[in-house]
Amino acid sequence: MSLTHHLPRILVIDADLDAIEMARFALWRNHLPCQFEWFDDAELANASLLTQALCRARDLPTLILLDPRSFPGTEGYELLRTLCVYQTLAHIPLVLFTAAPLSSDFAREQDGRIWYAAKPQRATDYMELVTQCVQQRLHQPEPF
Repeated sequence: MSLTHHLPRILVIDADLDAIEMARFALWRNHLPCQFEWFDDAELANASLLTQALCRARDLPTLILLDPRSFPGTEGYELLRTLCVYQTLAHIPLVLFTAAPLSSDFAREQDGRIWYAAKPQRATDYMELVTQCVQQRLHQPEPF
């Protein structure tokens, strides 16, 4: 069994290949040990995650970073729906990039699984945000 099999899987789903590469580079530069995976197609991501859910795969992502607005039409939001509806996927922590973070009252009503973040325009700010989200999520104790 390879060492990478035990590393946390970080999945970035974004139509912007530059954003994906910046996220990958930020995690590498900050020496965060993880398996980095990505999709730039929401329908493929949806099909892959749905297949994993239906097959009850054990090696699911540890954290998903998703920008549903980066995809045409409703593809990104359909993916978000899949992530929330299927019980096998509904426990995976999710960083949801929005145009602006939702009010803290709304965030407090959530189960803590979904974090909302505004996606910075500047590359350095985006890389710093990705790094912070991954560090915080990976060091958060597992809920019972």
